[in-house]
Amino acid sequence: MDNPILTDDPLAPGQTGVIERHQEQAVRALLLTLCVAAPSIAAAVFLRDGATRVVAVIALLSIFLWALWLPFRHGRIRLVAYALIGSMLLVTTLATAFDGSVRSSAVIAMMATVVLAGTFLPRPGMIAVGLYCTLVLGLFNWLEQRGIFVPGSMRMGWAVWVVHTAVIATILVSVFFGRYRLMRAYSRLTHSLKQTLETEADLRASEERFRALFRGNPAACLVQSLNNRMVVDVNDAYADMSGYSREEMLGQPPPVLWANPADDKTFRAALKAHGRVRGMRTLGRRRDAGLFEALMYAEVVQNGPERLLFVMVIDVSLEERARQALQKSEERFSKAFNFSPLGMSITRMSDGRFMEVNPAKERVLGYSQADCAGKTATEVGIWLSPADREDYIRRLRQDGHLLGYETRMRSKQGEVVDVRVWAETIELDGEPCALAFTINVAEEKRQKALLMNVAQGVSSATGEAFFRSLAERLAQAVGAHGVVIGELSANHKQLDTLALLSDGELRPPQTLSLDQTTYARILPHQDLLVEDTSAPPRRQSTPPFDPDRVQTLAGMVLRDPDGTAIGLLVATWSQRQVPGADTRALLTIFGSRCNAELVRLRRDREIQKLQDTLEQRVAARTEQLQYLNRELDAFAYTVSHDLKSPLRSIDGFMHLLQEQMAGRLTPDDEDLLQRVAGSVARMNRLITDLLALARVSQGTLQRTEVNLSELARDVLRQEYHRDPAREVEVVIAPGMVADCDPRMAQIVLENLLGNAWKYTRQQARPRIELSQVNTPPGEAPVFCVRDNGAGFEMTRSERLFQPFTRLHSPSEFEGTGIGLATVRRIIERHGGHIRGEGAVDQGACFWFSFGRQAVD
Repeated sequence: MDNPILTDDPLAPGQTGVIERHQEQAVRALLLTLCVAAPSIAAAVFLRDGATRVVAVIALLSIFLWALWLPFRHGRIRLVAYALIGSMLLVTTLATAFDGSVRSSAVIAMMATVVLAGTFLPRPGMIAVGLYCTLVLGLFNWLEQRGIFVPGSMRMGWAVWVVHTAVIATILVSVFFGRYRLMRAYSRLTHSLKQTLETEADLRASEERFRALFRGNPAACLVQSLNNRMVVDVNDAYADMSGYSREEMLGQPPPVLWANPADDKTFRAALKAHGRVRGMRTLGRRRDAGLFEALMYAEVVQNGPERLLFVMVIDVSLEERARQALQKSEERFSKAFNFSPLGMSITRMSDGRFMEVNPAKERVLGYSQADCAGKTATEVGIWLSPADREDYIRRLRQDGHLLGYETRMRSKQGEVVDVRVWAETIELDGEPCALAFTINVAEEKRQKALLMNVAQGVSSATGEAFFRSLAERLAQAVGAHGVVIGELSANHKQLDTLALLSDGELRPPQTLSLDQTTYARILPHQDLLVEDTSAPPRRQSTPPFDPDRVQTLAGMVLRDPDGTAIGLLVATWSQRQVPGADTRALLTIFGSRCNAELVRLRRDREIQKLQDTLEQRVAARTEQLQYLNRELDAFAYTVSHDLKSPLRSIDGFMHLLQEQMAGRLTPDDEDLLQRVAGSVARMNRLITDLLALARVSQGTLQRTEVNLSELARDVLRQEYHRDPAREVEVVIAPGMVADCDPRMAQIVLENLLGNAWKYTRQQARPRIELSQVNTPPGEAPVFCVRDNGAGFEMTRSERLFQPFTRLHSPSEFEGTGIGLATVRRIIERHGGHIRGEGAVDQGACFWFSFGRQAVD
């Protein structure tokens, strides 16, 4: 790219790139403006004057301007700027000459060219353009005065407006970018001034920080003048280390620090030879004669005419002890690493190169230390694919460690092996590495697969299907050619097979005789019995298998919880076997599960027998209970009804006696008669409640949708009529509907709302509320009767719904104790529920629901 156009711009080095970008933008904007303006002017003049020389000149200028885009694209910004200004001067000069007057619109365009020159040319070029325009305009003016130039028609019109508009646009572009550059220069100067002030402040702050750093440095620092050997300054750390105070050392020769004089000579020689000392290890001495390991750093600094020695002493006693401890730790780690029974390795995380491998690694995948030394895991061939290693490294980088990471690797023999890896990220020589413990879990996987096979064989089915499935799974798990699962007869002489498998095929159930068979020898044993039946003395019948094909037999007795033998599980092999611990464990597991299922099957049979007779016994018992309930309800109704007749007689005779003895009764006699009348009234109420309680259990429920809100208003309206003097605040939620018997629902509300009315009698501002509780969709609605009356103790709440039980004395509140018992019986007949809560003098609340279905 060309050098900047404005060579006299007072900018600091390094700003030229910014100027070039700015001027490139300015030239692009100006070129684009002229490329649009020139053709517009040519068209406007052509429409006004026709094909004239002025039109031809402007058209050639348009072509020239569009041609300038080629050098502009190649970065020739200066050339394009010069060409623009030159072409504009030429065209405006010719256009003025052709118009024959300095009053031509071309003169205005010439003034715009002067503005462009002031913006894009250096000072000499700008002056040259100004002189040129002055001379040309003076010449044209003189020629016009002499009549040599003959002015044209100088007609006004849209052509003049287009020329003026183009000139204004050109001037605006030039002025904008000139102003922008001026503002940028001002901004840079302001920024430079600000940076200068900040630098001065930083210098002052740096000096303060240096002082604070020197005084607060944890390393012991001392400054000594080499001109007079006196201490210029020390920090607190040096005073603490040496045991001398700062005041004792300032202006005095430094205290003797060297425990070994030879170290002092070595220090001075190094300082004299190089002017500095770096990390000299020595043994220092404190004021109290205590010794410490130290590192010495020193440097001679010239401060004007004075030479200063800056000394830094670092107490490394703790570091030395830590280094020795680290060395011991490394030795222990090395022993633990090399003698660990687990396969351990240290690999570089960047490329997987092995840094260390312990001998036990060979037992995991077969690769020795020599196989891995200096190679990457990929080169050795441990990873099955690069993607597997990338996943391992990604997870390790993400968490910093791996716990039981399961993957698959290739052994030295080329086999794919399941492994489990524990890894931790460590750093060695600044390089992130992975310390990994690798365990071969192929055998564990095999055992797990085997156990899964066992689980599938003993959990999927029940009954006879279970035993057949178990026989197949057992044969697969232990490699047996035959399996017998059977249930023993009561005398243990026969075996009814529940599952019979031979050579992988299930056979129909059979009844096997145990006399003179190998199976009979299993019965006395408590645990698994394994026998080699290939020897002649042992050869006996093994039905239904051919004895010549049975070489090894294993079996166990299936027992009831009381220890009684109830079945047998037998596995046979056609080849001689020596069952290992795994095979024995599998046989025991299968046997235990088979035992449990056989016990369950026998219990199911017993339960089925009971169920066969249960319905008959339940039906008979239900009929008996229904008969007793009818008799009990009839008895209660009859007794209550029959008691009313003599009670009415007593009440009548009492009134007759009072009328006949009027005026002759003493006060005591009157009191006795009133007591008798009160007892008769209470007895009448009690009988009425008993009759109501008996009627609740009689008849059939007629369930329908009942508006409890309206029903509750009717009940409370009756209470108002009986006690019109009371003022009670009543709140009844609107639109409450329940699926119940209307007659029974009225009895429930009469009792609950009547109790609320009665027990709020002693409250100054009694309040009764009936509302509906929010319940989940599909459940029966729950309602609530709440009052602020006398309440009750929750410790006695279990007696609320018992007949003839009251929680308040008759002197406080009248009643028989039958109401809530009646309510509960109605609710339970509907299949609902009721419960109550309360507190003494704080009111009571009863929640109840009629349920969804009737229960009779």
